[in-house]
Amino acid sequence: MTKDYLAGGYLAPAERTARLAEKIVARLPHLKFAIWDLSVFLPFFHNARRTMIFIECENAARSEVMSVIANDPGFGEWVVYSGGRKPKTVNEEWASAKSIVETRGVIVIIARRDFAETIPLPKGPGANGNIRVPSIERGLVDLLAYSLREWLPIPVSEVVNALAGLAKEHRLRYGALSRYAARRYVGWFLNIVLYKLYEKKHIPANAIDPRHLEAGKRYWDAIREVENK
Repeated sequence: MTKDYLAGGYLAPAERTARLAEKIVARLPHLKFAIWDLSVFLPFFHNARRTMIFIECENAARSEVMSVIANDPGFGEWVVYSGGRKPKTVNEEWASAKSIVETRGVIVIIARRDFAETIPLPKGPGANGNIRVPSIERGLVDLLAYSLREWLPIPVSEVVNALAGLAKEHRLRYGALSRYAARRYVGWFLNIVLYKLYEKKHIPANAIDPRHLEAGKRYWDAIREVENK
């Protein structure tokens, strides 16, 4: 695909990601899963350039998905994370023996049954609905959650850079962003970020519910009070 997002603001998988999705479908034709990568976010990152692919599926299917990746020579130099909730390095010993240059990218396999804020991949084997792609907002909030909790090697600053860049391009649905952030328990931090972006004129006042800006200001003021103690 040439675009890094689909109509309606959903993440389009890069060519390598789409090929991996097809291999998973070939091995597990009845598995419903979501797959996405950093294609839409990388242009806004300042330092992080490593490719990262996310696969979200039922917990019982994680080992089968791992097997698909392990048998694909194209991913032999990738670091793999997997987890029921918190992703952990699977090939940590191998990864620690490699330099950052030798490690081409990261694959994250997460147990998940919630496919809200996703749509079926519009063409290819995912036309039957088995391959799902998330909205930009869902991907962005997931990155924010993983980086805040330090579960994945993604600096919080880079995620905020992506949020700011997408805000400037008017590609975000703030209602969907806020609702999903609340479900991921990072709504408080998102409100702070949105408030600071609004202050810097990256977000027009009529584009977002003012309650989020008010909450963000309260949280930010509280943090500043603690810093001044």
